[in-house]
Amino acid sequence: MIINRKSIWSLSWPLIIANFTIPLVGLTDTIIMGHMPDSTYIAAIALGGIVFNFMYAGLNFLRMSTTGIVSQNLGSKDFDEVLLSLLRPLSIAFSIGLILLLSKDFLFNLSVYFLTPDEKLQKLYKEYLFVRMIGLPAGLLNVVFLGWFFGMQQTRPILIQLITINVVNVISSLYLAVILDYGIYGVALGSVMAQLSGLFTSIIVFLYSLKKLNFEIFILKKLRDISSFLKLFSISKDLFIRTILMVSVQAYVIKKAGLLGVDELAAIEILLVIFSLSSYSLDAFAHSAESSIGVSIGSKNKKNIYKAIRITTEFALFLSIIIGIVLYVSNSYLIFIFTDITTLRNLTIGLWGLVVITPFIAMSAFQLDGIFVGATLAREMRNCTIFSSLIFYIILEYWFESNLDLKGLYSCFLLFLISRGVFLTIYLPRVFRLVKIN
Repeated sequence: MIINRKSIWSLSWPLIIANFTIPLVGLTDTIIMGHMPDSTYIAAIALGGIVFNFMYAGLNFLRMSTTGIVSQNLGSKDFDEVLLSLLRPLSIAFSIGLILLLSKDFLFNLSVYFLTPDEKLQKLYKEYLFVRMIGLPAGLLNVVFLGWFFGMQQTRPILIQLITINVVNVISSLYLAVILDYGIYGVALGSVMAQLSGLFTSIIVFLYSLKKLNFEIFILKKLRDISSFLKLFSISKDLFIRTILMVSVQAYVIKKAGLLGVDELAAIEILLVIFSLSSYSLDAFAHSAESSIGVSIGSKNKKNIYKAIRITTEFALFLSIIIGIVLYVSNSYLIFIFTDITTLRNLTIGLWGLVVITPFIAMSAFQLDGIFVGATLAREMRNCTIFSSLIFYIILEYWFESNLDLKGLYSCFLLFLISRGVFLTIYLPRVFRLVKIN
């Protein structure tokens, strides 16, 4: 594989477009609910969103471990394992999705216990949660397919899958929630329709991609190979801990905002949706780093590892600055799109200076995540997130104590992102030790 700016850009630009569509699910729901009579509707979406973040982001190790393993198998030209590295996590994803769907009452009660919403919020939140749960198994299968496409460096299938999911979501949610006036039930049902459409599309695209795989005789018995499952779980358990901690930080931010008030909870939901728009865009270069570094390690090319890190990071830094400028220029317009509730607008405007610098602050953590995923160094990612989470919690609870406000809360979230970048940088030399042959 040739690593240069042209090859990295050709791999990344479709991912920027594709990744930008990922948070449109939450964006659409938030905008629709932001024009309801009061802040309660956005607050309910915030509660549902954080629970689904736990499930989707918490199980995103299926995507990341699949990408790392597939890209390294591709680099070593083990095409049987390239295919098996998809089938194994697919079986795991479907099983987990089905178990979670059947446990929806338990999940609701557990989340209410920890997030402590008032009774009015609980009713809206329960309706949103139960409907969206129907699409969870399909959504988790989509996550695995996405990881395989990333590992195979197939940007067109990624575009097709993500755009299908999000276009269907936007259209169906608007139609059901606004035109048919189904409200919060409509946006949840739109999300289910989107995930099912995405799964159908992923299967079609995968079957087309399968024709291009150059494997000799596919032996189905290899699918049950315990050692390969153990390797997947060995990587996955550390990624799972790392991701659960990351989502827990966001959940704690949501919980603390809810204790400040319903308006504060709604405002922080708007800020987190804006954060997700910029973070998913920046993740395009992290995904490029995942696949290019994984292939470089698989082919034992240390020079390409250096080049992949340098070039993808340069692109990510440039994009983070561009996003910050766009946020600075378009602040009032963006806030107006999200909500027409005056209190929410004032709260959001008060934090906009921090919002503008968020992409630049978060860039290093996202980019280094991509590097470590490609190298399948999950333990290091786990350790860095543990350290950063402890710093976040200690500062939030013992520095601010009873003086916490929305600005202090969001500042602690930024500190968490900074800490992750710093700790991952300390571990970076371990990536180069994986390859001893130039």
